[in-house]
Amino acid sequence: MLSVCSTWFKRGRGKQFKIPTRWSSQGRYNVIGAYQLRPQDQLRPQDQASTLQYRFLKGRCDAPQVIAFLQTLAQQASQQAKLTVVVLDNARFHTSAGIKEQLDRWFEMGLWLYYLPPYSPKLNLIEGLWRTIKGFLMPRRSYNTLLELMDSLLLAFRSIQASEI
Repeated sequence: MLSVCSTWFKRGRGKQFKIPTRWSSQGRYNVIGAYQLRPQDQLRPQDQASTLQYRFLKGRCDAPQVIAFLQTLAQQASQQAKLTVVVLDNARFHTSAGIKEQLDRWFEMGLWLYYLPPYSPKLNLIEGLWRTIKGFLMPRRSYNTLLELMDSLLLAFRSIQASEI
């Protein structure tokens, strides 16, 4: 039995079948985020237990964009004078030479990178948050434009009081 997203088609004379898309020519965006957890016993009444900080990336996610994001987090950690631990998976752009060059400097600023074991996305708490945003907070539909998709995503971020950095 085929899933809802699968189909069969007759292959014709070496031509590849292309599925038309609505807005692929408008570009590509990615979102990178940091999910900050605070222990309940350290909360003041006005604080949230957890917060999401995010940044939109135009085009593909690559090492220079990740380095810029981590640099922002390191500056925040330095200003707060608290050790900040960032949990990362082993994606190529998380383990690049550029990131390895910054590790000592970031640690001095209060940012420490912790890498998960390979193939363990269930250990990364932000994965559950992304699943909630995509599966419950955003309307399940096909978006006609990239702008419609971005608006829906921003509405989901506002509903959980996420902040853009």
